[in-house]
Amino acid sequence: MSSDEDDNEKVLDLIGSIARRLLSQKATLGKDELIEALELLSKSTLDRRVRENSIRAIQMLSHRLH
Repeated sequence: MSSDEDDNEKVLDLIGSIARRLLSQKATLGKDELIEALELLSKSTLDRRVRENSIRAIQMLSHRLH
């Protein structure tokens, strides 16, 4: 696995962890932390689909925050 793939995997793991906490009844993290993780993923990935989906998710979450 290349360094870029390792980084993407780490970010995806982080997003999954944050999403699980947000969806649990004991959520201790906010949507802003999920947005930050998605922004990191969108900026660090070389995969166009991952970048586009991350940006779309950021837009959806940002809309719900305001």
